[in-house]
Amino acid sequence: MTYISLSTFTQRDINILSKNFNVKPYHFNTSSKLLLPIAFVKQFFYLFFHFNTIDLIVTQSSGYLSFIPVLFSKTFKKKIVIIAIGTDCAKLPEIKYGAHTKKILGWFTRFSFKHASLILPVHKSLEQSIYTYIDVAFPQQGIRSFVKDIKTPIVEIVNGYDTEKWKIIKEKRKENSFLTVSFATNKIGYFRKGIDMIIKAANLFPDFNFTIVGKVILQEMCPKNVKLIDNVPQKELLNIYNNHQYYLQLSMFEGFPNALCEAMLCGCIPIGSNVAGIPNIIGEKGYILNRKNEESLISILSNLKKNKFSPHEVRNQIECNFPLKRRTKELTNILFDALFDKAK
Repeated sequence: MTYISLSTFTQRDINILSKNFNVKPYHFNTSSKLLLPIAFVKQFFYLFFHFNTIDLIVTQSSGYLSFIPVLFSKTFKKKIVIIAIGTDCAKLPEIKYGAHTKKILGWFTRFSFKHASLILPVHKSLEQSIYTYIDVAFPQQGIRSFVKDIKTPIVEIVNGYDTEKWKIIKEKRKENSFLTVSFATNKIGYFRKGIDMIIKAANLFPDFNFTIVGKVILQEMCPKNVKLIDNVPQKELLNIYNNHQYYLQLSMFEGFPNALCEAMLCGCIPIGSNVAGIPNIIGEKGYILNRKNEESLISILSNLKKNKFSPHEVRNQIECNFPLKRRTKELTNILFDALFDKAK
């Protein structure tokens, strides 16, 4: 399994597959553009010297990291599966987001998708969807929008979450307390992650309390009712989730946000933007910001006094639809099928 970053969802998939497969994790290091040629060479020789022990290659996203594995799979008749996660399925130059906004990276991404054995997006919107959250030059998003006449099979395998780890441990929470967990250390990330909307909400509703957890650098003055917390251990994050009534996921693009699902399992009532997998995650157990504008945000927040959702029914939305056991079963089965030419 090839990955760029050993994120929590990458480690989750390694753990899932290690139960039934002998998994060899491989870090494709692109921390610097200058290291990219070296990364290609290292990956080539790793695959070349291990090809006799490899039956299947899995890459976490499409792009530079999947190029050599795709060539390798074609040459040595091996199967390659790409897990599409979001940025490899997007083209949003308005917020400088998506592999397809960059000419060279976009080519590598499309080539990999086109010549893979199987593509597993974490949500069906990453296969093809219409973007309506803001006005954009390329409203048609998803793999099929950028890789014309693609013949590679595409099968949705949604993310899954540990319902024992993320749980409700506190019933009563502070009224009108809002939380978001994010990573936004530059201007692009700040707007893509919707931090600007959270700051706007804090200014519009000074009696509400907002908490932002993670590596976030604000691009404007921090309101008094906004608390910033750096990255924390997951046990502490569990307590933070349980201390808040609402969870905000106001991203301008997000394939299948993990923190949103974790927060809902902990009983936080979700308020999310109308992008990619977010509306499907929330379902009918929360609130959707259909368009990115101040009026819509005010409408949702000012009507929360009529909120009818309970922490347990919010939790139930994730527990029933996106448990870890579902991804474990679906991912394991489809990779076994891929090995024996049964995947469709």
